Amino acid sequence: MYADTDFWVALLKDDDWLAERATSLLEEHRGNLEVSVATFIELFLIEERYDFDREQATLAIFELADSSVETEVVFQASAYIEDGLNTFDAFHAALAGDAILSSDQAFETISIDRVPLEPAEE
Repeated sequence: MYADTDFWVALLKDDDWLAERATSLLEEHRGNLEVSVATFIELFLIEERYDFDREQATLAIFELADSSVETEVVFQASAYIEDGLNTFDAFHAALAGDAILSSDQAFETISIDRVPLEPAEE
């Protein structure tokens, strides 16, 4: 059963109106829940609005759901956000590994080799 971000937010928020139902469905589908990288991207985008801890939420979701997403990618993206990247750039960098082809100067601020998309100055 694929669980989208609304489900996880209902579990993470202290006062979510869907928390009781989400908890019930968690018990019903425990061991059969799935998530994707899209779940983590959306979760990281909304974390401040709903005031939950990104790292703890990530750990909980990985513990409760199956995913083909590499845990290292999600935690590296979280670290890049702490380093100042926006959520999308953080995931691009985490998925890229050691090097990324981009014109985005933001990648210059982290430990990844940026292969410039823009032409070299002569």
